[in-house]
Amino acid sequence: MSLTIWENARVATMQQGQEANYGLIEDGAIVVQDERLAWVGERADLPSQYRLGAVVHDSHKALITPGLIDCHTHLVYGGQRANEFELRLNGASYEDIARAGGGIKSTVQATRVATEAELLASAQKRLRNLMAEGVTTLEVKSGYGLSLEHEAKCLRVARQLAQHNPVHIKNTFLGAHAVPPEFKDDAEAYIDSVVAMMAPLKAQGLIDAVDAFCDRIGFTYAQTERVFKEAQRLELPVKLHAEQLTDSKGASLAAAYGALSCDHLEWLSEEGAAAMTQAGTVAVLLPGAFYFLRETKLPPLKF
Repeated sequence: MSLTIWENARVATMQQGQEANYGLIEDGAIVVQDERLAWVGERADLPSQYRLGAVVHDSHKALITPGLIDCHTHLVYGGQRANEFELRLNGASYEDIARAGGGIKSTVQATRVATEAELLASAQKRLRNLMAEGVTTLEVKSGYGLSLEHEAKCLRVARQLAQHNPVHIKNTFLGAHAVPPEFKDDAEAYIDSVVAMMAPLKAQGLIDAVDAFCDRIGFTYAQTERVFKEAQRLELPVKLHAEQLTDSKGASLAAAYGALSCDHLEWLSEEGAAAMTQAGTVAVLLPGAFYFLRETKLPPLKF
């Protein structure tokens, strides 16, 4: 049996009823026994028996939290879009860039030409940075392959990341992220393709959930529902990029299908919020995307 104590720590216990301050203990201690938490509390209350044979670390007032969860990542992709940040600073909108062939579509091109080994190497670097910040569980979305071959390639990389790192990873299929160039003038035909991809990807053990981008530069309400119906048939839970640029009623649609979450939500309506509440669908806000895209419409927040 091994015992390790971290003391002189600020400990976020996340105790229910103390959400406002994260259940914070200002002078706390944590006991780990055989890689499991054995005791957490005020350092002054630490039972004396735990000190027998324990390795003791002084945390120097560092903040210790439970493992963090990042429930919305696009970790696996090729290339980079640094030039688009300059465009945004010069006034171009997210939609301007997307309609000119940038944004998601430019990353699709780079992802398709990248090898699986190249995608794994670049994603490993991003994952290492997340782990260094305390992330122990994350979701990885596909959505930059937009064909069965390349979506599978990205999802396999995510599975490999989970196998070779001390983290929990869930895979989300985001085939309905954008219309790829080969379907440029026929989004309906591409949705047919997305629907057809799901069964083989599930059969390969690559999907844990299904996502879509329902917005004016993404997919319509009806097209998104087609994706959700197939996910439901395959008994796969759904999520949604919803109400980022417009109120497309996506949140209500997602809630109707028992979605795990709706993400972005800058244009979320009271009706959509009520539907999510009733369905137990989690609201995921993405301030990084909001500020990077220099948006001005805030989600309906209560301070």
